[in-house]
Amino acid sequence: MATLPEVISNGELPVLDDWEPLSRKRILRYFDRSLEYADVSAYVSAQGELLPDERIILVFLNAVYTQSLATVELYCRYVVELLNYARKPSFSVTARDVESYIRQCRMKGLKPRSVNTIIGALKSYFKRLADTGAIALNPTAFIKKRKDGAGISLPGNLTHSLSESEMLLLFDRLAEHGAPRRDILLLKTLFMTGLRGEEAVSLCWKDVTVWQGQRYFNVLGKGSKERRIYLPDEIDEGLNEYGKLTGTSPNQPIFGNLRKPSRRIGRHALYHMVKKWLTTLMNRPDVSPHWFRHSCFTYLASKGVRLESIQALAGHASIDTTMLYNEAAQLMVPAGTAFNKSHSYEPIKRIE
Repeated sequence: MATLPEVISNGELPVLDDWEPLSRKRILRYFDRSLEYADVSAYVSAQGELLPDERIILVFLNAVYTQSLATVELYCRYVVELLNYARKPSFSVTARDVESYIRQCRMKGLKPRSVNTIIGALKSYFKRLADTGAIALNPTAFIKKRKDGAGISLPGNLTHSLSESEMLLLFDRLAEHGAPRRDILLLKTLFMTGLRGEEAVSLCWKDVTVWQGQRYFNVLGKGSKERRIYLPDEIDEGLNEYGKLTGTSPNQPIFGNLRKPSRRIGRHALYHMVKKWLTTLMNRPDVSPHWFRHSCFTYLASKGVRLESIQALAGHASIDTTMLYNEAAQLMVPAGTAFNKSHSYEPIKRIE
């Protein structure tokens, strides 16, 4: 796979005093096409008409893509806005350029949370460029997000989530429609565990483990962070039944190809599966796999689960570390137990 520096070298570096504005719509069109290719870097390198910064942005967008097109569009929007504002290519942007752009965003009346979203997107972009050697210095390294006084924030974008009633209706309709057991179990797993789509399709049977008498997934998440994800009763029982049909060889993917269970499905296949069912059954073509993750956090918060527990579930902090630095007695109950019948929180209706 080509590296970012190699992708950049396939185009002429733009002249600083002759800036050609970048088009977000154009970049997103190429991004949509790139999803059809296994080797994204090769695809990007082969597009001779692309500007160098368009190549860089496309490689970055594919690297951070997690089935949420809305997130990709935001990343693209803020990076393109910054470069057009500074009238500079990525490798020439300075901390002063970034700070000036952020000040302009604040002057437009954007709320602190929106400004923090912009800062987060830019920090991700330039950190990746620095990590891959595409730029020597990260201009966002010392730019901090502002606290709005809200304390601990809930992981997940609440506007990109489905309500409890919508989730119940979806699972009812999946059963009525005769959806494959794999699809139903996979969607329930996304909702009841908060796993990222790529994390879920990467699971093998060897990743199911017993810890303190309860079953968990061992998950390797973003930044190679390991965490344990508690299996709510319904998921645990569903896995037991599903495993009897597909086999449970240690290296076999849990959510494999329907015709060849030993073959792993990719994140793009998951994305299209979610689009198919949500469009067909709920008339919601806007929903992506990442919405299930947000829906999980929203549901748990509505049932009174502590935010520290939800953050641990989300992978934004180590479970063990969270238990050490918070009220251990309360945090020893995993957030996912809110989905169980026996829990003090009202559980979601179980669908057989």
